[in-house]
This record gives sequence, structure tokens and C-alpha cells, in this order.
Amino acid sequence: MPAMVKNMTDKALLAYTDEQEAFKVIYNKYWEQLYKKALQYLKNSADAEDGVQEIFISLWRNKNSIDASNELSAYLFTALKYYVIKQVYRKARKGIYLPLSVKELELTELTTDELMHLKEMQSVIATEVSGLPQRMQQIYQLSRVENLPVAQIAKQLNISEQTVKNTLTTALKRIKQKFLHSHLTDLLL
Repeated sequence: MPAMVKNMTDKALLAYTDEQEAFKVIYNKYWEQLYKKALQYLKNSADAEDGVQEIFISLWRNKNSIDASNELSAYLFTALKYYVIKQVYRKARKGIYLPLSVKELELTELTTDELMHLKEMQSVIATEVSGLPQRMQQIYQLSRVENLPVAQIAKQLNISEQTVKNTLTTALKRIKQKFLHSHLTDLLL
């Protein structure tokens, strides 16, 4: 790889005629930072790798329409933020615990609309959890808020592990139904 290519600005690299060399330079410059940040939020190496890959694919597909004044870092980290948000939504739709708290999301510099939507989503979940039977709430909180394993919850509450699993499944189904109903209503309005 010529030294000249390595020293080019991101904007120049996007327009460089040897696309393969340009992509390598951009990828090598940003992939590790993006991967570490994705891993920090997604807590899963495979999801972090997928996210970084999607971001670079999107970057290269849209390279002619991207305004990169000097550095691509702002574009890439914004794309990563949206990828993380998309993953949070996908997991929420499946009834899976949201890995990010509102406080953590505020640190990612979300737009007001994004933050408001996520707070609403967490509010719907919190409201539904508060409407669950007392024992179900307790098991849900121990599992999803305190991150205790099923075996520890069962021991702490003096119930079987299967009872904990069944109760969590029921709680998650109820929360998912309410969450999906809430979002479908919003879409129809």
C-alpha cells in the first residue's frame, strides 16, 4: 500500500480511484475503535462484529453521498449508535431484556426524539411489569434488573428452577404483548 494513500484524508479516500486500497485504509483506521464501542454496548462479540461490518458496508455503498469534511469518525460512530439502537429495539420486540439503561443511552448522545422514544419504551415495560402479580414482578426484577441466574433466584425464593423459568416466560410474553400493542397503536395513530 503506497504511503501516499495512508496519508490521505478520509474525504480524499472516499473519492480515490483505487477503491480497494482506500477501503483498507479507512477500515484499518476505524474498525478497532468501532468494535470496542459496539462491544461495550452490545456485550456480545458476534453482534459487535456484525455491527461494524454493517457500518462499513453502508459506508461504502453510500460513499458518494457522504459529506466527510475531514474525518469519518462522526459519521461512523453515529451509524454505530443507530445500529445499537436498532439492536435494542429488535431485542425488545422479542421480549429480551434491554441491555442499555436510559443513563447509558444518554451518554451516547442520542437525539431528543431517539431518547424520548427509548424512555417511552422503557416506561411501557416498567408499567407492564408493575401490573404483573407480585411474585412474577419479583422474579422478573431479580432476573432482568439484578441479573441473577435462574438457579440463584430459585434458591433465594425457595422455589424450583422450572417455576422461575415458567414465571419469566409468562412475564416476558405479557410484556412483549403490551409493548407490541403499544407500538402498533402508535403506528396506527
